Amino acid sequence: MRAFRNIILAISSLLLIITNSTTIYAAKPAELLKAAFVRNGDLWIKAGDSERQQTRGAFILNPKWSYDGQWIAYTKGENEQELWLLQVQTGQSHLVAQEGGRNFQWQPNRNSIAFLAAQQLNWIDSDELAKPKIVAEGIGNYSWYPDGNAFLVSMAAKSSKDGWTPIRIMKIPLTANADPNLFKTLHVLPKPSDEFFAVDTSLFKWSANGRWIAFLAKPTASLSADGNTLCVLSADGAVFKTIDQMVNNEMWFEWASKDESLAYIEGVGREATTNKHLKVLQLPDGKSVSYTPQGYVEHGFTWRGLQHIVTSRSKEAEWSIDPAKRHFPYLVNVKLKSHQQKLITQPSDTYGDFNPISLPSHQLAWIRSNRTISNVLVAGPHGTKAETWIENIDLGANYYEQRNWNTVLSFFVRK
Repeated sequence: MRAFRNIILAISSLLLIITNSTTIYAAKPAELLKAAFVRNGDLWIKAGDSERQQTRGAFILNPKWSYDGQWIAYTKGENEQELWLLQVQTGQSHLVAQEGGRNFQWQPNRNSIAFLAAQQLNWIDSDELAKPKIVAEGIGNYSWYPDGNAFLVSMAAKSSKDGWTPIRIMKIPLTANADPNLFKTLHVLPKPSDEFFAVDTSLFKWSANGRWIAFLAKPTASLSADGNTLCVLSADGAVFKTIDQMVNNEMWFEWASKDESLAYIEGVGREATTNKHLKVLQLPDGKSVSYTPQGYVEHGFTWRGLQHIVTSRSKEAEWSIDPAKRHFPYLVNVKLKSHQQKLITQPSDTYGDFNPISLPSHQLAWIRSNRTISNVLVAGPHGTKAETWIENIDLGANYYEQRNWNTVLSFFVRK
C-alpha cells in the first residue's frame, strides 16, 4: 500500500508540474513585452499590463529605444525637429539638439546616438549630454556600422554647371572628429545619367552576416520620389548592383535575420493602392521572386524566420481621394519555398491590419485601425489567440496610404 501511495504522490506531483508549465506557456502573449508609443501627442511606455505616461502637452513622434532599453529617443514639436532623450528609469528627459530630430539613430551596442542636421553628422553619448561631437560635414545620409565603431555615409551630391556630382559612399571612424584624412571611400555611385540618376540615398541596412548593404538611390531628396533604385553593395565596396524600382520608403526593404535574403516591396508611384508587390532576392547570384498575386498590393511586411514572411495586403484599386474607397488590408503568411499563402487575420470591413511586427518567442504584433482609432494587437505563433494590448495610439504618418507606424510605436526587443 505504501508503494502504491508513493506512486500516486509522484503522479500528482508530475501533474502539478505539467499544470504549472502549461500555465506559464499559456500566459498572455503580451505579458513580457515593452513598447513606447504616442497617444494624444504624448509619449507613453507600456510594460506587460502597466502603462505610464512620460510627457504632457507635448507634440511627440518617432520613439526609438536604445539597444539596452535604458533610453528612448524621440522628437518634439510639430516640425519634428527637436531631438530629446528620455532616461527610462528616472523619467527625466534631456534636449539633445534643437534641429536633430529629422534623422537620428542609436549606436548598435552602446547608449550613444547619432543625428544629422543641415548635412552635419553628429553623435553624443548619453553619459555626456553637454555637447555633441561632429563627425563630418556634407553628409547626405548615414548608418552605423554593426560594430558601432564607424559610420557608413553617402556624401551629399552637388549641382554644378556639368550636372550633379556622383555620390561617394564612405566609411568614417567614430573617432574621425571631422578629419577628412581618416575617411575611406568604399564606392562611387554611377554618374547621374538617363539609366541611373541619384542625388541622395536612404539610410543603409546591413545583411545579418555583414557582407552586404542595401539602400535606395534617390533622384530627389524629397519624400515625393515616386521611383527610386534599390541597390546593394558588398561590405568592401567592390560589388555594386541595382536591384529594382520602388518608392521612397525605408520600411519597405529588410534583410532576413540570417543569411543574405532581402525582401522588399517593388513598384513605382506614390499611391500604395496600386503596383506594390512583395519580392525576395537571394544574394549573391539569385533573382528576385514575386509573391504578390495579381490584383493585390502590399502595405508592409515582416520576416518570420528564414522561410516565412507576414505581409499586410489588400485588393488593388485606383487611387481615390475618398478614404472609404481605399481597401483595408489584412495579414497573410507567405511560405517562400512553396509559395503557399495563408490568411492570418480577417478584420471587419471597417478596419484594417497594418504594420506586422515579429517579436521574440514567435509572437506577432500588428496595428488594427479604421484610420481614426488604432489599437496594437499581439498574438501567439501563427497569429493565434490575438488580443488587444494597447488601445488608442495615434495614427502613423500617412503619405498616399503609405503609413509609417514607426512614428508612433516602437517595441523594445533585446538584440
